[in-house]
Amino acid sequence: MDGSVAGEATSATALLSPRQHLTALGEGPRVPLPYTHLLPVFEAQAARTPHRRAVVCGDDALDYAALDARANQLAWHLRERGVGAGARVGICLPRGIDLVVGVLAVLKTGAAYLPLDTAAPAARIAGILEDAAVAVTLTVDALRHLVPASHAACLVDAEAPAIARQPVHKLAVAANPDAPIYVIYTSGSTGQPKGAACRHRGFANLLHWYASALSLGAADRVLMIGAFTFDAAQKNLFAPLLAGGELHMPQADAFDPESLAAGIAAAGITWINGTPSTVYPILEGPAARAPGMLRSLRWVVLGGETINAARLLPWLRDPACQARILNTYGPTECTDICAAWAFDAHNAMSPVPLGGPIDNVRLAVVDEAGAPVPAGAAGELWIGGAGVGLGYVGRAALTAERFVTRNLLGAAERWYRTGDRVRWNNAGLLEFLGRTDHQVKLRGFRIELGEIEAAMLAHADVREAVVVLREDGPGEARLVAWCVSRPGVAADTASLRRHLAERLPAYMVPADFVWCDHLALTPNGKVDRLALPEPPRAVAAPAEAPGDRLQAQLLAIWRAALRHDAVGIDDNLFDLGGTSLTVAEIQSAIGRQLGRQLPVVALFANPTIRRLAALLTDAPRADVPRMDQARDRAARQAEALRRLHPARNGRTG
Repeated sequence: MDGSVAGEATSATALLSPRQHLTALGEGPRVPLPYTHLLPVFEAQAARTPHRRAVVCGDDALDYAALDARANQLAWHLRERGVGAGARVGICLPRGIDLVVGVLAVLKTGAAYLPLDTAAPAARIAGILEDAAVAVTLTVDALRHLVPASHAACLVDAEAPAIARQPVHKLAVAANPDAPIYVIYTSGSTGQPKGAACRHRGFANLLHWYASALSLGAADRVLMIGAFTFDAAQKNLFAPLLAGGELHMPQADAFDPESLAAGIAAAGITWINGTPSTVYPILEGPAARAPGMLRSLRWVVLGGETINAARLLPWLRDPACQARILNTYGPTECTDICAAWAFDAHNAMSPVPLGGPIDNVRLAVVDEAGAPVPAGAAGELWIGGAGVGLGYVGRAALTAERFVTRNLLGAAERWYRTGDRVRWNNAGLLEFLGRTDHQVKLRGFRIELGEIEAAMLAHADVREAVVVLREDGPGEARLVAWCVSRPGVAADTASLRRHLAERLPAYMVPADFVWCDHLALTPNGKVDRLALPEPPRAVAAPAEAPGDRLQAQLLAIWRAALRHDAVGIDDNLFDLGGTSLTVAEIQSAIGRQLGRQLPVVALFANPTIRRLAALLTDAPRADVPRMDQARDRAARQAEALRRLHPARNGRTG
């Protein structure tokens, strides 16, 4: 395998076999790492295979030499802006080649990067940038409004001429394995998101295991379908670039399963990684059901939520299917994957286990006092070893609470307390049993319910609030909020939904709101979540037919996204079972079919077809010219780079 970073670590066969655990402590294979910092590996790969395609996005592609050169130029440009070791750089870029260039450039300066969600409300982005003390943020002119005017921004499109004048050779920066590589923000129980920092050494351990265990090589084509703000996305961005493979980036940021399935088949993608909720629609859609449509796939890597194996078996049993499923588990604080288990149609089981520890990682199941429990007993999972991160940015007390030093395996070492309840089963595989607190996972997103409740209480009309993740049936998980309004104030769900959409990511806005006179309390004065009234089910009304062509187009889009036809133009999207994933599909389809780019908050504020059609009819089409201008700027930037460095910065075929 030319350029592969695969070594002698855990094999895929071992991942398919249960590991026996005689105690509640599990230790992955101790494997010496051939590298502890990824940049030298990538740069060596670029030198070995300069003209091989490295990253592909639609019709655009860069070979390894061009990618390395452009990252070097941007790194020099950032150095002139004062970015260096110890700094943090925000990355607020649309999915595409510039994002990959930006990440590599930040690391080449010695700084750490901080992924930002381009669909998040500007207020949330501003709070994260301030909390992380970010030095500068990489973005483009079309997204500049998301970055506070008071905050330093580097516009990679507007500043393209200056960037193109920079040297193409790398900066002289010492590779520090214990320095932070990235900071990823997750939901926070106090109402504010918190940033977890991870080290180069821990990330290198993950990448080496990932490539070795799954035999990633130069022939692989990896499709990055997960959100850039996910910890899981980081390994999928870097792993193919270290192995000499191809990284493919979908052009659209919004989720479109049919386009993704078609793209997998057209590009011969061998490897995808995402949450089960994002992968099911890809594997179950019409495109995937065509005979042999996705036969190129070798690995489907899943994580972030419980897997429903029954939904995967029909595809796995297709004679043309050559893929295996890898269930992965690990918190952001421990550099993503800490445990894994692979299965196919022959050894699938329910519930799907988390598996065993990966290389150089240790897992302990402990009681409330931090002592190991007997084998097979339930307890909290603690994680030790190479992947344990640096802690939370600017939160020393929280870091000390969650990251503890204990002697569990013969020597004192640092452990991360996950808050997850687990046990080792009789087959020696780790099973997930639930949480010890109110943190939940929804479609792979880690959510602290307290953050949503704090945002609700910030609304002027809300006196009390509680949020619960309900799952009334397989695949029907949704957030439900119970609210008590202030005296004399009428309940206004639409106002509260808009309020939350302006402050929280779409996936954190509850699907249902239940207004109560009061919230029942337990004897110790806490909200009694077991006594909350059942959310009322919407009574289906006669569906009113669309009145014009636009309403008919929107009706077809909604029916496709909701997967049923009982939709009227005055039905509320969320009463019909719509979720943040549904909103993303509708947003993508409107952009693709109608040529309109709507912000997510507009869909939350206009949750019926009639209101959405009125918005699209009345709103100026300024959004479309702005997108065209962004594409024109990108084309001019690419042409400028080709003229200045024709041998290194051109697009490859």
